Amino acid sequence: MERALVRECIERVQQKRPTMDEAERLVSVEEYRDPARFELEMARLFRPAMNVVGHTGEIENAGDFVTRELHGAPALLVRQDDGSVKAFLNVCRHRGATVELRQSGHCKRFVCPYHAWTYSRDGALASVRFPEGFPTLDIADTKLVELPCREIAGLLFVGGEQSASALPDGTDALAAELTALGLAEPHVALRTTTREWKSNWKLIVDGGLEAYHFRIAHKDTIAGFFPDNVSLYALLGDHLRTVLPRKSVVELEGQPEEEWRLRKHTHLVYNVAPNATLLVQAGHFELIRMTPLSVDTTRIDLTTLVPTSSLEPHLEKATAFFEANHAFSVKTLDEDFSLGEQIQRGLHTNANEHFRFARYEGALGAWHDRVDHKLG
Repeated sequence: MERALVRECIERVQQKRPTMDEAERLVSVEEYRDPARFELEMARLFRPAMNVVGHTGEIENAGDFVTRELHGAPALLVRQDDGSVKAFLNVCRHRGATVELRQSGHCKRFVCPYHAWTYSRDGALASVRFPEGFPTLDIADTKLVELPCREIAGLLFVGGEQSASALPDGTDALAAELTALGLAEPHVALRTTTREWKSNWKLIVDGGLEAYHFRIAHKDTIAGFFPDNVSLYALLGDHLRTVLPRKSVVELEGQPEEEWRLRKHTHLVYNVAPNATLLVQAGHFELIRMTPLSVDTTRIDLTTLVPTSSLEPHLEKATAFFEANHAFSVKTLDEDFSLGEQIQRGLHTNANEHFRFARYEGALGAWHDRVDHKLG
């Protein structure tokens, strides 16, 4: 895969030729502003699906945990003594309080802050204060409600509902590519930046699926690294891979093919259904988790994932370097998300009945077709 993609990138950059689909694609603005459509998306795309909630490096050792908000449901993920990961509804079985309030940490047992019901790492109810007051309570049979959880190529997937065990189509192919790129190797979640944007979640995705806007929208950040309007894309089942070649990719021509490294001369962008984007950069990854909050509001969590091996030799210097990369990524993506807010504000003016995707914005049309298919 790598060499073939490098060859195509070199050809397209040299010829200044974007990938062209057969026709344009029109998308109704109602898809971005209709509350009924949004509820359908939540019911069919997000809640019943296995969602990406983080990277395995965030809970590396037994007893490490993170808490997440999963489409209205508080979730708790814990590394078990046998090395596996379990996910639970972060809801006490007594009176429904949130058991663990911290975002992350390490502990042997979880104590509810309301009445101190205590749970083990595996979700079992370990102790109850004044148990004689609950004569019908079967302590051995009372546990935190478990959610489906999988570790795949370094990513943590958790079901938005108890019955959500099926992974998105194409996840095996996606996992193979991400493993080859090194995502399954030990990583440190160096920093996470969280912000809410007044934008429909699909506008957030749209902004990362084409290079037509780079020269204009990113003129003060990354535009100088990339040729104008050149990108490649491919569907991997429900997922999508976009390749954004840098100008430097042409330097590989004439070099031995076994020395070609795609990620050194491109930005690889994986849209991981249903809720994440993975940006593959030369020496690290950016994991972007997206949580739709309403038809016009989306929360974004941007986490910089750095290979542990890159931090170990010169920790202070390496940390400063990747911290600066994180800040630059936040600045660049803010340019996209700010445009999403502008578009959302204009939706209700009726200036447009539909948006028009060009022939060289084919990834947008392919992704929207896949969403429509999943909605039925």
